[in-house]
Amino acid sequence: MAVGLVVDRPSNAGPGVGIDPRRSSAFGSKPSGPKQDPRPLTSKDYQASCIRTVISYLSTHNFPAAVSPKTLASPTGKDFATIVTFLFQQVDPTFRIQGKVEDEVPVFFKRLNYPFQISKSALFAVGSPHSWPGVLAALTWLVELLNYTERADDSSGPAFERENKVEQDFLDYLAAGYGAFMSGNDERCEALDSELAAKFTAREGDLDARCERLKKSNADAAAELERLRALPDPVVAAQAAREEQLLDGQKFEQLIQNLQGLKQTLTRKLSEKKADLSARQDQIAGAVAEVEGLRQRVAGQTVNKADLNRMIMERHKQQEMLDSEKAKCADMECKVHEQEVQMVRTLTGLDATVERYNKLAHRLKLVPASSKRADGTNYELRVYRDAGSQAEFANLDLKGVVKPGLERLCEAYRTRASELAQDLISLREARVARAERNAEKQEENAALEAEISRLEAQLQAAKDAHEDKCRRLVAQAEGIKAQVDEFRSAASNRSEHMEERLARAQAAYEQAKRDSEAELSRLEADLKAAMALLVGHREALAGAVGRAAAAVRAVKAELLAAPGLPQHHMQVQQAAA
Repeated sequence: MAVGLVVDRPSNAGPGVGIDPRRSSAFGSKPSGPKQDPRPLTSKDYQASCIRTVISYLSTHNFPAAVSPKTLASPTGKDFATIVTFLFQQVDPTFRIQGKVEDEVPVFFKRLNYPFQISKSALFAVGSPHSWPGVLAALTWLVELLNYTERADDSSGPAFERENKVEQDFLDYLAAGYGAFMSGNDERCEALDSELAAKFTAREGDLDARCERLKKSNADAAAELERLRALPDPVVAAQAAREEQLLDGQKFEQLIQNLQGLKQTLTRKLSEKKADLSARQDQIAGAVAEVEGLRQRVAGQTVNKADLNRMIMERHKQQEMLDSEKAKCADMECKVHEQEVQMVRTLTGLDATVERYNKLAHRLKLVPASSKRADGTNYELRVYRDAGSQAEFANLDLKGVVKPGLERLCEAYRTRASELAQDLISLREARVARAERNAEKQEENAALEAEISRLEAQLQAAKDAHEDKCRRLVAQAEGIKAQVDEFRSAASNRSEHMEERLARAQAAYEQAKRDSEAELSRLEADLKAAMALLVGHREALAGAVGRAAAAVRAVKAELLAAPGLPQHHMQVQQAAA
């Protein structure tokens, strides 16, 4: 058992399963004890993913038996033994189950350093719901390990070895050049440089040739792509095939009718032939009875030589007639058999046609009668081979019921498609009109926003000017108050004159104050009116945009809710929305 994970790759492992030493880290370290499996083993999705992984590996590695998701959902002990033996042989080609499966499988997984414990009790009833998820996860782990090993082997191919060869050559050059440099051998250094340059030149030529091959491969791929693009449209081919199938269906209906008539004719001929055969058998029985009576009469009579010769001649004639009748009867039976074989073949082909018809009816939702397009009519066709008449041969009247019903259904869908096309055109026109109105509203909104910005700028400028004017008036009032104080401290003989000037100054101050307050009130009123207009306009725009969006959503909902709308119409409506 001292083999590696890959056949033809020797291993230095001891007894047991061999492990490639260059990739021993892929198996991890030996677990110190049982661990709790963190994987969602009870999840149905996880189990389905594990089943797909195992089936993919088995189907691509020549598994000798058929395997399906149903088999891996609840396998038998024999199925599990076959699968696990195949997977273990991918690791060790000499592996054979010598004892019990529940004894050898945990040991093998332990040798592979599987990090979780597989109990023997889980393998006694391997397909049970409580034990199979853990075993399936272990098989999936082994499959992933084998896939990793294959990819690691692929990565160590010629390209990997070529890169290692380049590094090895360069390291050899460095070692040899350093030795020659330290010994002062300049000629050896130059020779090493020349050898390395020659190697790189040769490698460069190989790379150039490889680049040319890649360019040629790219050109071939581009030509193949152009050729594939030049092929006919598969949709057109599918439509042509559909038309051909419809024509075949009509031909089959006609063939069914012809075969029904042919069957009735053959049945009538077969009845006639059987009646004829029965009559001839009765004739033969009568002739045999007559011959027996004649023999008895001859036995009781005296016979002379002339009578004997005459009887012999009559016997020969009767024998010839009997042989002729037997030949005719055999020929008739052969013809009857051929007719029966032909009838069986015809009925077999008819059964295949009926089965295909029922499949198409199921696909078109015409079967059963409660289906979407059946409209209460039973379109499921059955053929009764033991029918006694043409009317009882099939359970449906193809000409009187099925064909008119299908024609009505086709006409209804054509009418519906025409109506939906008209509705689609109307909706497109409405969408274009709404888009134009939205564009106009957006332009008006942009103009109003620009006007609002201009008014806000004017308002801010007026407010700044008003505040500046108020500051000047306050400064002027302060100056007047200072002058009043100065005048009050002046000589008493000028008191009357100063009182008059003070009164005038106070009157001017009061007037300026009243003018400033009036102008400030007017500006505030203008600002409030402008803001009210702005808010009203924004609310009106928001209402108009909301109504337009609601209308678009309603149209979209109507289009999506329309029954029977073709898929490409739905895509057009979604793109328009």
